[in-house]
Amino acid sequence: MPMSIESAPMHTFPPVDLQQMGIMALNVWIVALACFGLGLALVSLKFVVTSSKTTFSLINLCPSWLLRAIMGALDEHEASNRAVREESQKQSVPDVDLQSLPPPNHVAAIMDGNRRWGKDKYGNAIKGHWEGGEQLRRFYDWCIKHGVKILTVYAFSTENWNRSKQEVDALMEIFQVKISTIRDDAVAKGICVRLVASDADRLPAKVLELLLDLEQFTAHHTNFYLNICVSYGSRGEIVNAAKELAKSAAQGDIDPEMIDEQMLNQALSTRGMPDPDVLIRTSEMRLSNFLLWQLAYSELVFLPKLWPEVTEDDLVDVINTYKRRKRRFGK
Repeated sequence: MPMSIESAPMHTFPPVDLQQMGIMALNVWIVALACFGLGLALVSLKFVVTSSKTTFSLINLCPSWLLRAIMGALDEHEASNRAVREESQKQSVPDVDLQSLPPPNHVAAIMDGNRRWGKDKYGNAIKGHWEGGEQLRRFYDWCIKHGVKILTVYAFSTENWNRSKQEVDALMEIFQVKISTIRDDAVAKGICVRLVASDADRLPAKVLELLLDLEQFTAHHTNFYLNICVSYGSRGEIVNAAKELAKSAAQGDIDPEMIDEQMLNQALSTRGMPDPDVLIRTSEMRLSNFLLWQLAYSELVFLPKLWPEVTEDDLVDVINTYKRRKRRFGK
């Protein structure tokens, strides 16, 4: 027979001393804060006692679990401060109609992540490179649609020559096929294509011939400008420019004292084109030896996705981000 509420035995509990519990809780907080303060002081100050042979850090006295907890708290604090700063920056931009502002004239793109995308989707890195080529075609169509006039892409760096022969050969084959496709697009859409290289001699003769022919064939087009950086490295480009100016100075063609930024700029592979207004980098957050001179005052946007995953909406977001930013050029 179920026990009724009236007949159920009543359990009694000892009386609670709220004052004593409050004192205990306060003591726990005091100890915790003291440990946190000690750890924070050790992490922040990083006081190190050095001698000729040994280096002793007081930070080693702090338990590893406490250090991890402190560093986690500091990371959260920094993330919170960063969010506040970003929100403040957004609020500082005047509330204007973004459609009334011009898009960036020149966009540069580091097309990173093709190999990883191919491995993840197909288990084959080379398929990722093929898709990266198709993505380039989609991307310059989006640029044309949204008013961008110049696109400069990092297709193959001088460092990429260090990859396996199999991958390099596959990339050169992809270039030969895609050059033909881009040529058809250039004719249909009025695209002027330009090769930008700091070490063109390393390219296979057939690939170099096709690129130079494409450049010459589309030189008169003015609707859109596509600069393809192949066998390119910015440091090598700057070295080449310095050598060219040094040679001219040695021959007496120029006065070394007259060399300035404009003269060096005209000696670069990108001579004659304006600097990028915005750089888009997928997958990673670094420049990877790309347009180091030209990006001095460009807006940098890093997308946390692989190149084949980029969408038209991503480009629109980048354009709107560019429009919101205040470009002061050091003023």
